[in-house]
Amino acid sequence: MEKKSFDIKKFLMKYVMYLFLILMCIVLTVASDKFLTVTNLMTIIKQISIQSIVAIGMTMIIISGNIDLSVGSLVALCSVSGAMIMNKGLPMIAAVIASVIIGALVGFITGGVTAKLKLHSFLVTLSLMTALRGLAQTMTNGRPVAGLPSAFGKIASASIGPVPLLVIYMIVLYAIFMYVMKYTAFGRSIYAVGSNQESARLSGINIEMVKTMVFVISGALCGIAGVLLTAKVRSGDPTCANAWEMDTIAGAIIGGTDMNGGEGKLGGTIIGLLFVGILANGMVLLGVSAYMQSVIKGLVIFMAVIINSIQKRSQG
Repeated sequence: MEKKSFDIKKFLMKYVMYLFLILMCIVLTVASDKFLTVTNLMTIIKQISIQSIVAIGMTMIIISGNIDLSVGSLVALCSVSGAMIMNKGLPMIAAVIASVIIGALVGFITGGVTAKLKLHSFLVTLSLMTALRGLAQTMTNGRPVAGLPSAFGKIASASIGPVPLLVIYMIVLYAIFMYVMKYTAFGRSIYAVGSNQESARLSGINIEMVKTMVFVISGALCGIAGVLLTAKVRSGDPTCANAWEMDTIAGAIIGGTDMNGGEGKLGGTIIGLLFVGILANGMVLLGVSAYMQSVIKGLVIFMAVIINSIQKRSQG
């Protein structure tokens, strides 16, 4: 029986981003004595916790063969909507439900237009990115909606033992959707649609329904993120979640999701977002300017796309 030799090239290509993550942690530990502390590591996890909820929907959308550039703007719209509802004296639960419904409704419109009219999701969501952000700013005259109940802030600031609620929300939602993607017919349909639409159609999958539903789910998750972000800062800010679309796309790609669709895992996305979070945290600790941070983050995304492409070619 022939023994399979260990292929170092394939190993490095498969796990290159994870190796970069380990290397980055080592470099930051040496460069800053503040990096490898319990306080700082917990700060990183808390910082990515809300963003990672949005990344669930983004990953599902990319796996389905689409993209969504409007998630950050939708989070902002849901944030100010919920805050304004509470400022009207309505119960907190009403604000939470309304935010999730608004997110899901926008997702339904986005997915429906994309699927029914067979438009490219890039163009549809690019226009919505500007429109939704503009709507959030118009509703609030560009100012944060403050004066929210102190009790509302506890849904983001409280902890169960040493574990912050934000982290628990993240874990629960990832567990739910990892199950959906791996063990349900709907999850398998998302992979099938992203891999080959024609084959999926011939096998009886409703392409339009699948495409619409991933946007609905993503929108609802943006609503949840908007609520948590509002609770965290105790105000609804029309400028919040700026550039989250890039961070969540980066997390998905770094985590191994194929930009062409049909391949990806939510477990990889959370690792990818951890990479992005550690990178951002490290640049702050090292005193890198905000402008240079954007340059470095952009280069990392660019590198991840190239590596993703090379990995696909080597597999094909």
